[in-house]
Amino acid sequence: MRNISLYTVVAVLTAALCWTMVRHIPVASTDGTSAEPQALPPTPAPPPPRQVTICAVGDVMLDRNVGRAIQKNGCESIVRQVAGKLRAADITFTNLECPLSTVGAHSPSNCVFRAKPETVKVLTLLGVDIVSLANNHTLDAGREGLLQTLEHLDKAGVLYCGAARRQQAASQPVYLHARGVRVAFVAFTDLSFAHGSYSKVAGDMHNLCEAVSAARELSDIVVVSLHWGEEYRQTPTQRQRQVAHAAIDAGADLIVGHHPHTLEGIEIYKHRPILYSMGNFIFDQRDAPDGRMESAVFDLTWNEAAGWRIQITPVWIARSRMGPQWPTSAKRDKILRRIQKLSAALGTDVQLQGGCGYVTIPPTSQAAGRLPPASARYCNSLYTQKEQS
Repeated sequence: MRNISLYTVVAVLTAALCWTMVRHIPVASTDGTSAEPQALPPTPAPPPPRQVTICAVGDVMLDRNVGRAIQKNGCESIVRQVAGKLRAADITFTNLECPLSTVGAHSPSNCVFRAKPETVKVLTLLGVDIVSLANNHTLDAGREGLLQTLEHLDKAGVLYCGAARRQQAASQPVYLHARGVRVAFVAFTDLSFAHGSYSKVAGDMHNLCEAVSAARELSDIVVVSLHWGEEYRQTPTQRQRQVAHAAIDAGADLIVGHHPHTLEGIEIYKHRPILYSMGNFIFDQRDAPDGRMESAVFDLTWNEAAGWRIQITPVWIARSRMGPQWPTSAKRDKILRRIQKLSAALGTDVQLQGGCGYVTIPPTSQAAGRLPPASARYCNSLYTQKEQS
């Protein structure tokens, strides 16, 4: 046994010596001279996490007193104060609450809206990239009014979701690319009264879940726009919360809501933000205790490593302007405290700092903070289970 061990030690030492000699033999170059071996190139640093900012604001209505203000003072007068901020985002979204048409019904005193086509300039001045047309006013001027609206939006380079030339295509996702991120938008109405909309949430929500699931397969972020709830109500209804949760269960990453004409709170569900109502943004209603002329600009930044960060910048709609302006510090803080209180009731902490509100939502443990695609059938079964529990 000792002899075998000694031979083994000798063999190991010999091999080590040979390896050391080989390592120090110069490497011959092509011209016959010797050269030292080249060091391996350093491993490249991983790319930074992708990030995109979506700016979302509430209802935009360009008829009635707003239309008269535009005719008198020009489109710039409506958006002058806030346009720079909205244009700074990677993607800017709003709900367009009126047709842009020269034909069709028009009775603004009875809330049958039809804005002049040239008022589309308000959207381009704001840098709006996409609007929702899934609301109860899109078809105020009938089908011909809708077709003109789509034509004017196309010419202005503004995308739209929630309506289409073929009604069957109204609920299909619309895709945008920004900073290497593919963002899908789908839009629906979910209202308790009869209304003209080409994209309505079914009672069992199967069509909403199908649209979200389809968008999930082909995008990094799925944004769902919902025209829902009750006018002037500051808290979401049970139906709103059910629809929002079902959309996220199906794969939505962000819910943006409108129709109540006043702000409602922010909820976080499965690490996804739900903005139940962003209030008015360009409108001619009278101020009231429910704060219908108090609103905000919502900058929603998604980072695939850090999750969501929401910045809330208050605005106020003065009837003298008919468009948003930056409020006084007292009014600004009042708006922020109201958003903070409404969101706290939904379990969300809004931090106030420097005249803005902030919400931070860390990502899930899954890659890029994404949920796996879910089928509509699976979404509906989840919802049924929740109702029965």
